[in-house]
Amino acid sequence: MVVLVATTAFAACGGDDNDDKTPAVSELSLSTTSIVFTKDGGTQTVSAQSAQQVTARSSADWLTVSVGTMSSALKVTPVTVVAAPNTTTAERTATVTIAAGTTTKTVAVSQAKGDEPVVEPTPEPQPTAEITATARDLARLMYPGWNLGNTMEPPVNGLNAETSWQPTKTTQQIIDYVAQQGFKSVRIPCSWNIHADADGHIDAQWTARVKEVVDYCIKAGLYVVLNDHWDNGWIETNGFSDLSEANVAAKADRLKTLWTQIATAFRDYGDHLLLAGLNEPNCDSQQKTDALLRYEQAFIDAVRATGGNNAQRTLIVQGPSTDIEKTDQYYDVTRLNDTAADRLMVEVHFYTPWNLCGMEKDESWGKMFYYWGQGNHLTGSSHNATWGEESDLKKLFQRMKQKFVDRGYPVYIGEYGCQWRDVSKQSGESQAQHDQSVKLFHKTVNEQAVTMGMVPVVWDINAASQGGTRGIMTVLNRATLTVFCQPAMDGITEGVAAATWPY
Repeated sequence: MVVLVATTAFAACGGDDNDDKTPAVSELSLSTTSIVFTKDGGTQTVSAQSAQQVTARSSADWLTVSVGTMSSALKVTPVTVVAAPNTTTAERTATVTIAAGTTTKTVAVSQAKGDEPVVEPTPEPQPTAEITATARDLARLMYPGWNLGNTMEPPVNGLNAETSWQPTKTTQQIIDYVAQQGFKSVRIPCSWNIHADADGHIDAQWTARVKEVVDYCIKAGLYVVLNDHWDNGWIETNGFSDLSEANVAAKADRLKTLWTQIATAFRDYGDHLLLAGLNEPNCDSQQKTDALLRYEQAFIDAVRATGGNNAQRTLIVQGPSTDIEKTDQYYDVTRLNDTAADRLMVEVHFYTPWNLCGMEKDESWGKMFYYWGQGNHLTGSSHNATWGEESDLKKLFQRMKQKFVDRGYPVYIGEYGCQWRDVSKQSGESQAQHDQSVKLFHKTVNEQAVTMGMVPVVWDINAASQGGTRGIMTVLNRATLTVFCQPAMDGITEGVAAATWPY
């Protein structure tokens, strides 16, 4: 809009016609000392009255000024002020300085803030037209892997489950940081039965939240393994403590009900998503393994029946107790019937030796291992490993390679890790030697697993305290987006770099 100049402001008072109507040379009068623009900007005019030549300048790039021609009668010079549209989200101000001779005056200019930016919602991952990658194709793209541990699996009903065992809600930034460390896949341990009613209907809000977390991973370019994890032991324990036909059939039916819903929710996702039926089924005999195979067949049938990309999606089945020796002894994956060819992986976990990996205090039957691997034993310490070192690790992995990998079934080491302890206050112990042991353990697991065609996935519970000699299995601090256990992270990185995928 244009600021109109009130002519009365500059009109001469009545008097003798011979009076001098021209303003004094040193005078400068402005029609206004402030201007307000809308967010869209525009043009306004300030009238400057002076017998001297008028100049003007602006203090801001977004505000321009130009000086017009002085009127001969009233000595009024128009100063045009032009504001550009405000594309920022803050109100902005500037000053126009107008001068005539040695006299200067200012006009304060303000402009309303611009519109808030429109935040487009993150698009749903687009499904591929079809899934063409086999299990073997995917395995070579998924190492090293990382567990979103103690997060989506606590047996707590409702969305608060996510932070009931650890403090940090999962975000895109966290998953991006995981990818930046060199991880290629994320395993999402997840409870489902605890979020379902008596008829097995899963809470829709829980499914939506799980999908958000899966989407974070896929957006970061990571592969995802989603399972039914522990879930208060409804099937992993209770499905094997009672092997009656009635109990096994009932558990298989409910598992099928759950996985039908889960698979339907993720049916259109591409081959960056893999599904795993269970976690650590409590099997220690052939009879229990027979029941396990029935449960896994129910899982496979449920997923395949939902159609779409699930008809060809790679699925992961678990060996008894996900224990390498029990899996080698009892488990025959060829007993499972799958309508999709070459779309199965076999899962085991690796926490050997337990004295290093899981013990939290010395016991009557054995002590915690602080030191593991060649060159890392400490003279005089009673906490050196006495079994389960490099040669034993290689022998166990070799058994999985021969039984599964060499027959076309990739092996997925869904969990591994060891306790990182603070032994610095223990007399006669060495923190540096312990740290080297932790690093070597992770390096050896990754190097040997990858070399034999297996996918290693480190366990991580996001507890940023070693807890003294008890130790902790945390690699990344999700709250601060930093590496918590540098020895473990270095071992993973070096182990992968030293390995060569076998096919």
